[in-house]
Amino acid sequence: MPVICEGCGQRVAIPEGYRRNKIQCACGVICPVPESARQEAEAAVPKRGPAQPSSSVEKEAERWLLDDSPPSSLPSAPPGFRDPGPVAEPQPVQKPAVVARRFPCRRCRRLIRRQGECPDCDGFLPSPTEQGNAEPVWWPSVDVPADKDEEEDPSPYAVEGAEDVKCPKCYFLLPPGSVLCVRCGFHLKKRKKVARTYQPIDRVWETTASYSARLTAFCICEAVALVLGLVGIFRAGIDRGAFLGAFLLLSAMLAFLLGTFDRIHLTRDGRGRVQLTKTWRVAFFALSPQTIDVRNYEGIVTGQYRDVSAWEYWLFGLLLFCGLVPGILWWYLAIHKVTFQVALSRDHGYPAYILYSGWSETQMKEIAYTLRDAAGLPYDAS
Repeated sequence: MPVICEGCGQRVAIPEGYRRNKIQCACGVICPVPESARQEAEAAVPKRGPAQPSSSVEKEAERWLLDDSPPSSLPSAPPGFRDPGPVAEPQPVQKPAVVARRFPCRRCRRLIRRQGECPDCDGFLPSPTEQGNAEPVWWPSVDVPADKDEEEDPSPYAVEGAEDVKCPKCYFLLPPGSVLCVRCGFHLKKRKKVARTYQPIDRVWETTASYSARLTAFCICEAVALVLGLVGIFRAGIDRGAFLGAFLLLSAMLAFLLGTFDRIHLTRDGRGRVQLTKTWRVAFFALSPQTIDVRNYEGIVTGQYRDVSAWEYWLFGLLLFCGLVPGILWWYLAIHKVTFQVALSRDHGYPAYILYSGWSETQMKEIAYTLRDAAGLPYDAS
């Protein structure tokens, strides 16, 4: 029973044995298959019975079942065991005798083992009978040097330019062949930090002069100015208001000149922890201290310079206008004297941080050497 396509109206033939509910037309439309048409297609397929074996196969099976004849061949008996007999051991191969090589003496042409051992030219050899009781005799040879100083140096050239060793703990560059980090104490071979006790250090430096010396000089200058001012008021009749203004201005200038300096404080405890602080004082008043981490720097550099700019000359003129004594002091201390510096360096000796700047060379060297011993930073005084 054919199916009418709903799209094109053509008949769609259902093949024999078709069991699906839908079928596709040639135009592409899926058409439903009625139950009656599907049953007719299944009924049109002839039913097949079970497969019957062929007669040739049955005859071959019957022949195998009814065959009672004995097998044509039987397995043969295993071969008997035969004693191979004793095995002959291989004869050792005799090595040819080694003939000692001899060389003619360079003087008498006698055959000897090596040069310098000729019994006629180089010395006396004891007889075989006396050789057992006699002490061993050493004969000089040209192959053995007479003095160790004359031996050739196996490494006559020094190797330079080797790579520096970097500490895996603090990443500090150490010289080639170093085993212990001088900064953090890390042992490169043991791969751990070595427990070490350090001698405590507590040092304080104040630039050029101490706080007490500066304060004493300031008080003396103030006393002298006050005495001279009072003498001028009572003897010369100077106006008190003018004296008071000049005295206050002079006091401010002297306080700025004598009371502006820095203070360096270096400490190290028993565990080797270094603390470096720098405190500035302006007109004898202390500012907040600044902590410096020495681990961020690579070394210590020192030097001297005399760098005078227009700012120093301008202050010199201003102080000279206010008073003769402050102007002379400023010229002598800021313009005339040589300044010495201690700096913490980075990048192959560049002075990254100016730690000390003053007029004392002795104080400069003392700060540099103490900081080198405390923090382990390299410092070349030359």
